[in-house]
Amino acid sequence: MAQSFFTKVQILISATLHSIVDRALEQNSLGVFDEYIRQAETSMATLKSAMVDMNASIKTLKRKYDESANEAAALDLQVDQALKAGKETLAKAQLTKLNAQLDIARTYQDQYEKQSHTYKVLLDVVQVLQAKVDVLEEQRDQVATLLELIKSKKIIARSIKDVRDITDDRTAKIVENVRTQLDQADARLEVATSRLSDEIQEEVGDASLEAQLEERRQKLGLT
Repeated sequence: MAQSFFTKVQILISATLHSIVDRALEQNSLGVFDEYIRQAETSMATLKSAMVDMNASIKTLKRKYDESANEAAALDLQVDQALKAGKETLAKAQLTKLNAQLDIARTYQDQYEKQSHTYKVLLDVVQVLQAKVDVLEEQRDQVATLLELIKSKKIIARSIKDVRDITDDRTAKIVENVRTQLDQADARLEVATSRLSDEIQEEVGDASLEAQLEERRQKLGLT
C-alpha cells in the first residue's frame, strides 16, 4: 500500500471523537460525521482486501520456512554423518549446502515475522476505526439535536462546552450524555490509537525497504 494511504489512515486513527464532534458543531453540519465515516469505511475496505492477500502470503512464507528449516536440519545431520565416516570432502559439500539453506530459511523467517506483524497492525487499525465509526453512528442523532439547537439560538459553537452553556435542562442531558460517551470512548481507544499511530509511522518509514523486500520475494518465487 502506498505511503499516502498510510498517512491518510494515520490521520483517521489520530482524530479523537471529541475533535470530530467539535468540528461538526463548529461547522454546524453533520457532514463532518458523514465524511469521517465514509473515509474510515473506505479505508477499512482497502485494509481488509489487503489483509486477505497478506494472510495467504503469510501462510506461504510459513510453509516455505518450515520446508527450508527441515531441509537444513537434514543437511546438518548429513554433515555430522559424513564427518563420522571420515568423508571430509562430502562434509564440506554438505556444509556449503547447509549454509545456503540456512540463509534461505532466515529470509523466509524474516519476511514471515514482518508480514505477521504488519497484518496484526492492520487488524488493530480496522478494529479501532470500526469502534470510532460505531460511536459516531450511535451519537449522530443526538448531535443532530444539538445542531438544531445551535441553529435555533443563532450562535457559533466551537465545542460541546459552548453548547452546554446555552442549553435547557432537557438538552443539557443530551449534551452530558454525548460528552460522557465521547470521553469514555476516547479514553478506551487512547492507548491503542497512540500505539497504532507510531506503528503506522513505522510502516511509512519502511516504505523505502519495500522495494528490497519485493525483489527478495521475486527471487524466492513468492510473487
